[in-house]
Amino acid sequence: MMTTLAVGLAWTSEAAAETQRRGIQVEGMIGGAACLPGRAPCRQEGLTFDGRTRPSFATGAALGFRPFKWLMVGGLYRLGMLNPDYRVDAGSSYRWAAQHTFAVMMRPILPIWRFDLGLNIAPGYGRQVFRMRDGSDRDVSQGFSFLFGPTVDVYVARRFFVGAEVDFILNTQKKVCERREGATTCTTTPERRITPTHQVLFGLHAGMTFG
Repeated sequence: MMTTLAVGLAWTSEAAAETQRRGIQVEGMIGGAACLPGRAPCRQEGLTFDGRTRPSFATGAALGFRPFKWLMVGGLYRLGMLNPDYRVDAGSSYRWAAQHTFAVMMRPILPIWRFDLGLNIAPGYGRQVFRMRDGSDRDVSQGFSFLFGPTVDVYVARRFFVGAEVDFILNTQKKVCERREGATTCTTTPERRITPTHQVLFGLHAGMTFG
């Protein structure tokens, strides 16, 4: 019994020591995105504007450096799609929506054996677009965004890991610009606004570390 336990502990220690957790790290994610109420709601009911913003697809990538096994710093990009389902009596309804987020990222990491338990902390820039069904008409908000959320990864090889993550993206934009038939108008009033909302992104996570 003691011999078996000693062999198991030795194997665990050796397997953890084999992982490469310092150097340049490249990773990507794929999954889904959902709307969270922000300055604009995710559901509206009214005589001329009725519907909700449904979930859709998400993807992203990050490039960073791990000076220590417990810290990663770098930059990330996230694309969170949304599916707006609205009835607009005054004109065309919406076809699709998306948010592009570019951010500087810091990730404290708790390494346990082959597992990395991390927390993304990433201030940056977000641009949210709701595209109308007709031509190039759209609603746009853009400005400061803050991304944060947990990551869980396991090294399945010395340099390669897989896992999962959840990203919460908070948008602080106040101004919304509408483009209709070639003319653009901007406002900070909340009437009939569907952007900016917050977002939650969730999905699978994979990457490599190069020492």
